[in-house]
Amino acid sequence: MIGFVIAVLMCSGSNCEMVQAEPGVSYPSYEACSSALETKSTALNELARSKGRTGRPSTIVCLNQAQTIVEVEEPFEVLDTAIVHAEPNATSTYVGLVEKGQRTLATGLVSGTQWLRVLLPDGKTGFVFGDRLRKIGGDTQAGPKPIAPQSPQAAAPASPSPSTNSVPPLPSGQTASRRENPSPPPQVSPPAQNVTPGQAGSRAEALNAVPSPVARSVRSNDFRDCDTCPVMVMLPAGSFSMGSNADPSERPPHSVRIDHFAIGKFELTRAEWDTCVTEGGCRYKPAQAEPAPERQPMSNLSWDDAAQYVQWLAKRTSKPYRLPSEAEWEYAARGGTSARYSWGDQVGVGKASCSGCGGPRDPLHPPAIATFAPNPWGLHDMHGGVAEWVEDCWHSNYQGTPTDGSAWHAPSCLKHVLRGGSWNNPPADITASSRNFYDANVRYLANGVRVALTLH
Repeated sequence: MIGFVIAVLMCSGSNCEMVQAEPGVSYPSYEACSSALETKSTALNELARSKGRTGRPSTIVCLNQAQTIVEVEEPFEVLDTAIVHAEPNATSTYVGLVEKGQRTLATGLVSGTQWLRVLLPDGKTGFVFGDRLRKIGGDTQAGPKPIAPQSPQAAAPASPSPSTNSVPPLPSGQTASRRENPSPPPQVSPPAQNVTPGQAGSRAEALNAVPSPVARSVRSNDFRDCDTCPVMVMLPAGSFSMGSNADPSERPPHSVRIDHFAIGKFELTRAEWDTCVTEGGCRYKPAQAEPAPERQPMSNLSWDDAAQYVQWLAKRTSKPYRLPSEAEWEYAARGGTSARYSWGDQVGVGKASCSGCGGPRDPLHPPAIATFAPNPWGLHDMHGGVAEWVEDCWHSNYQGTPTDGSAWHAPSCLKHVLRGGSWNNPPADITASSRNFYDANVRYLANGVRVALTLH
């Protein structure tokens, strides 16, 4: 399989050294790579400067990279529910899911990466990143041993090479407002991606022959109440410091006690929403079909829509599903950390989807669920993706807010809180503490939901 990668090329005369700028990230075409190179120009220029040496000017280029698959046949335990992709790339087509606690058969190792090709029970094959799996009877750590990375191989470009002098600067443009969602962006067509789904294997029976592990070192906190219900994660009770001094709406920072509860592992998907529509629980039916609804986060929801979904889900399951409180949401997003983001104080490159997070971005559609690594509690896309409705009414700061984790209501509440920011917001708006709001009865492109469940 062939892909394109962004590389930093450092030369002094005929002596050249090459470093892959984004380990584990590739693009399906030269055009997609060039677009990403332009989008990430600021961060890449910083990387090039840090890698550069005296007398060795650095250049950022897109190069062709060939990957080979080493055939294996080894059983693995799934440590964390993960999407199976058609290609060893987080942006490729959805094939299926491997769920926490299940066993799966690895049929190939992608050289130079930690991607594994796995065989699903229905005979399909696809790719999962190795940190989600543990070899049964092998090492106790999650995933396979890292494979030494291979240097990208230069090849004759299919299109003219980008400039070797510098990377073009980021295009100027407006970003979403911190306090009120902006008007929908203009119509933009995303670049086409050519992907080939995995072929059905002939060894599905081998899954039945894989022995159960004698003991599991990781207890599953994931569950699903029905085949079409959201995957939930049980979170422990605890206390944390909510808010920050970064913005007046986030003040004052204050201690909050949270009881144990469960929250969606992923943002609500289009497939889950469509089930509610089909069964008569949700009125809003989007006009446009989605090619992979089980992988696409549901967007363009009002708070009233989100409340309607959890009411239907509670009735369908006879369990107290609801919207999370704002405090519960921030507790879950932090995942036991205290930094601006669950991975640290800097947004970095390629850790979330936002306007300024790096990587390809379609202004009209959020990225697929689980495109990025989960936070320490196994929750995906708490930063960026779609902005998520919570139960609370909007208040301009935390003066008088509850400290027991409950939602903050108000009489005649016309506006509700959104958390997490969206794929069209800047990095400052996708921090764990950032807050936004919108009218409860108005739908907007960037808004979605993540469900919660009271545990007795």
